[in-house]
Amino acid sequence: MIYDVAIIGAGVIGSAIAARLSRCRLRVLWLEAAHDVAEGASKANSGIAGTGYDMPTGTLESDLVLASRDTWESTCEALDVPFERVGSLSFAFDEDDLAKVEKLAEQAANAGAGFEVLEGARLRETAAGMAPDALAALHVPGEAVVDPIRLTIGRARLAVTNGVELRCSTPATGFLHDRDGRITHVVTPGETFAVGAVVNAAGVNGDVIARAAKAESFEIWPRKGMFLLLDRAVGERITKILTTIPTEHTRGVLAVPTTNRTVLVGPTATDETDKTDKTTDEQTLDWIWRRAGNLIPALSRDHVIKVFAGLRPAADRTYRIEVSAQVPNLVHATGIRSTGVQSSPAVADLVCSLLESIGVPLTPRPDSRVRLPRVPRLAELSSADAASLANSTVVCACEHVTAAEIQAACTGAVPARSLDGVRKRTRAMAGRCQGAYCSVGVGFILSVQHGYEPWNVPQGEPGSEWGVGGA
Repeated sequence: MIYDVAIIGAGVIGSAIAARLSRCRLRVLWLEAAHDVAEGASKANSGIAGTGYDMPTGTLESDLVLASRDTWESTCEALDVPFERVGSLSFAFDEDDLAKVEKLAEQAANAGAGFEVLEGARLRETAAGMAPDALAALHVPGEAVVDPIRLTIGRARLAVTNGVELRCSTPATGFLHDRDGRITHVVTPGETFAVGAVVNAAGVNGDVIARAAKAESFEIWPRKGMFLLLDRAVGERITKILTTIPTEHTRGVLAVPTTNRTVLVGPTATDETDKTDKTTDEQTLDWIWRRAGNLIPALSRDHVIKVFAGLRPAADRTYRIEVSAQVPNLVHATGIRSTGVQSSPAVADLVCSLLESIGVPLTPRPDSRVRLPRVPRLAELSSADAASLANSTVVCACEHVTAAEIQAACTGAVPARSLDGVRKRTRAMAGRCQGAYCSVGVGFILSVQHGYEPWNVPQGEPGSEWGVGGA
């Protein structure tokens, strides 16, 4: 069989492209090197779906963010993904910051984002209990938060439901070409696939794929960002995205209320060379904590329930979304550093138009699904609706996750096959105890659903088996 399109990479960008192509009469192959979707930067980011107020207009990045910003409500409602426009406050703490607030306000106006500059009593009223030393703040009500992991998984479920063939643990290791330099086959460790076109959405490994495909030579390196995750006791106080003034390199340190009412603090932005190193260090975490103290005063570190790092793809050229000049049927969607979640709807549309320009027919499928059935989730139901889960055992008390939700996560189009997979889909093991109490129950359900021996339930990647007891 010849696949019309092969997508390489199952992060937030690859999933957006896969979901979009699944609505067309195409045979689509989707390859992911990791054991599950959303295993790279897509599961380790701040989850902001922004208005584009904090970037200069007229770039491809800002154009795609602006084109995406009004699609979020309908997208997330269709995919059963949490989304909320909470607004943001960017604080100025000195005279230099005040000048930057004026520039931010100008950028917000150019982007067509609603905003107001707060000072004095208005500032203290809007930012009650936050950043007491701030002189002013830019308030952007339209800034939003989304669950980036459930967004990626929701798109993947929709794509697979519509017939996209997803193969995880299947890295693209090489390509075969015809005399004109067109890719004819994608090579993986176990099989070679005939393809008509290829989309390179491999994130931090986009340059590796480009070299393997004999395309342009460019460099992508990992930009490490460390985060601290704070519990809901802090989340009750933080209702908006809080940030210091953005720098040339980063938006600054943020405090971001997540869609499940915890708070993310970070990230840093350190250019690295190792594309697999997600370690954290105490010195950097201490620096983040000190900076966060400007935003959230009198904060105890006892509220920290997890620390982690993600690797964002930084590149010699940001937002390389184009048909390769060297390989006529290869489309790059790489170099998307910090705004991949925010721009992903419009990125998918642009990639589809590029595929069409090289001869891939995007004939709509009238029978394709455009929405997913809603999974009843105890933590997201009203007290009246929660009766529908009355007979299901609560497995994760911290996150209010039932056995029924975990069983649903282990079945369907893109099932969880590991403890990490269940956590990403349900939030089980992601609360205050970080799985200390509920991981045995989750592991038991996984063993029943997939036939694992209880002591061989995988934590994540193959070889990460976890369990109790022994054979």
